Amino acid sequence: MKIGFIGLGNVGAKLAGSLLRNKFKLTVVDLDTSLVKYFVSKGSATAKSPKELAEKVDLIITCLP
Repeated sequence: MKIGFIGLGNVGAKLAGSLLRNKFKLTVVDLDTSLVKYFVSKGSATAKSPKELAEKVDLIITCLP
């Protein structure tokens, strides 16, 4: 299953990190490009927009303020 994650803040980063550690195929989107780069370095894919993310994955999780 391919999972998309939008929002890599304090809570979102921990949740998304858990998905990566458990070997899920993860695609991320966040306004903070440094957080996105960190997740890509750990094995995640990225999308340019939430729309593109939605087209790539089976399930979307959001963690937004």
